[in-house]
Amino acid sequence: MTDNAVIRVRDLNIGFHDRQQTWRPVLRGIDLSLGQGEILGLVGESGSGKSTLATAMLGLLRRGSLVRTGEVSVASPAPASGSTSATASTSATATATATASTSHAPLHDEHRQLSFHHQPGRWLGELRLGLVSQHAEKAMTPHLTLGSLLCETLLSQGVKGKAEREQQAVAWLRRVHLPHPEVLMQRYPHQLSGGQQQRASLALALAQRPRVLVMDEPTTGLDASTQNEILALLASLRAELGMSIIFVSHDLGAVSHLCDRVAVMYAGQLVEVAATRDFLNGPRHPYGHALLAATPGSQCYRPDAALEGTPPLVGSAIKGCAFAPRCPRASVTCRDSVPSWQGRYACHHALEGHESVGRAHAESGKSAESSENAKSNAATDERAERVKNDSQPATSLDIAPLLAVESLNLCYRTPGWLARLRGETPALTVSDVAFSLQQGETLALIGESGSGKTSILKALAGLLSPVSGQLSLRQESLAGLVAERRPVQRQKIQYIFQHASTALNPRLTVFESLAPVLSRWFDLKGDGARQRAQSLLEEVRLPALYLDRLPSQLSGGEQQRVAIARALAAEPDILLCDEITSALDVSVQAAIIRLLQRLKRERGLSLVFVTHDLGLVSHFADRVLVLRNGRTEHLGDVASLATGDLPPYVQTLMEAKLVAA
Repeated sequence: MTDNAVIRVRDLNIGFHDRQQTWRPVLRGIDLSLGQGEILGLVGESGSGKSTLATAMLGLLRRGSLVRTGEVSVASPAPASGSTSATASTSATATATATASTSHAPLHDEHRQLSFHHQPGRWLGELRLGLVSQHAEKAMTPHLTLGSLLCETLLSQGVKGKAEREQQAVAWLRRVHLPHPEVLMQRYPHQLSGGQQQRASLALALAQRPRVLVMDEPTTGLDASTQNEILALLASLRAELGMSIIFVSHDLGAVSHLCDRVAVMYAGQLVEVAATRDFLNGPRHPYGHALLAATPGSQCYRPDAALEGTPPLVGSAIKGCAFAPRCPRASVTCRDSVPSWQGRYACHHALEGHESVGRAHAESGKSAESSENAKSNAATDERAERVKNDSQPATSLDIAPLLAVESLNLCYRTPGWLARLRGETPALTVSDVAFSLQQGETLALIGESGSGKTSILKALAGLLSPVSGQLSLRQESLAGLVAERRPVQRQKIQYIFQHASTALNPRLTVFESLAPVLSRWFDLKGDGARQRAQSLLEEVRLPALYLDRLPSQLSGGEQQRVAIARALAAEPDILLCDEITSALDVSVQAAIIRLLQRLKRERGLSLVFVTHDLGLVSHFADRVLVLRNGRTEHLGDVASLATGDLPPYVQTLMEAKLVAA
């Protein structure tokens, strides 16, 4: 435990009762502390308990959750100073002290109090505790403008004058690097982009000047430069306010640059807690090493390494070490006995130094590679033979490109008849962009939010008609809208959306999502369609029994695999991938990237891959197109990013790249 801890967690066990009243644990015996001014990173795969622990450290529980044993204690805030009256300061301090002192009592004696904490209450403000939710759009009142939300928050902080509140609200929006804050003040949450919603949610939390701030995946989906600016802002606020931060993230690059300590969670347990530098230089637990091995840019990274299997289901009973079924170092002892805490980690066979790390990594990579080869050899893959000679990216000028884009101009607003009569031209989202795509090639589109990446994908898919420009597929002109294209052209270009959870119909099973594609393009129905759907799931490494599952019964990575299978069902030549790994854990990201690389080899697929992850680009793409404000800033081989002879903007993007090192 940290001596100057702001929050202490002791033997915390949280779970729920199922319909048979069986206890289902979510957090298992957590002991952790957060120091004054410390930034603590919580990392682990989805379902490991990161968000549950982070919010529990603020006294918040999900509905249906119960605290079985343990306690969370929060230090009392210092008396307020400045313009705040002495009476108000004494009252707030007394309330905070009472709340903090009662939190030292065992939580099983305070169930009523905890049940009140299923929703945020006044105690958060009294103790100066803040929360930035993972889903920013759900954390903001939809019928209030952003300006109204910020001014309401500032009023609760004692800012009386309306003009002063508005001035401070604009200042906070500027601090989180939102463009044109005066305009955004008038917008409702649904009128903001995802990245803007995240930054607005952060501004709302910071305007309360919290003593402790819990941030749940706050940088997911942000481009590298914006992410860097947000992390720099958090570091400066830590120094300015003495603020402590609990930073929940699957981005180990961001964690490594911001956090003082890292707590690694698996199956509701802490498996390793260490200073960030010590963890990056030599993780002691095999699971921590596996996470780093799946992270491009880390010193442990290996493209062929894989973390086989899946974590235990939330609430499932566990015997022995929870990681044993997936660990290459597991023994009989691991499967039968729960490892004890050894000061920094809980493991029977901890890694010792870089030599052991490398050996364990080689074992993991070898296991994954042999598993993958066994699966590939077992399948009869005639398609791989057909495309073997064609699947390498063609760069010769003598070879016609598969896809060509010339002088592309895009706009989301169509001018009305009066504007056309006046000769007015709309503001362009994408201006004069040109590139080509060869068979078997991966072209990455990178740039800041709003640079036009997704707009280009929509134009290629026929979802956004160009203002001007030329699109061609196999030297045949492509109409602007998908409805105007020939059937074979619609078939050969398929789109994989960023969020598979919203791209899949929640009321349709996996088979019901695949069946219309098979019927439309190949007239497959009944048993024939089901057999083909089963083979598609096998191709994306999902069992056949998933055909009858709903999207809600799948993990995020499994949903993304189903979305890929649906795109593959049309047997396309080109896949348009829109940030398909941004919201996934690093281990799931690595699995999806390996899947796409294998499909490229076997099917000769070409990919247009939109991403903010520059580390991923350098390991996965063949060429890269850098966009800025809708215009081409750089186009070339991915190796050109490492030459240093780059335009200033591209150099700035590369310098903003965060790696786990």
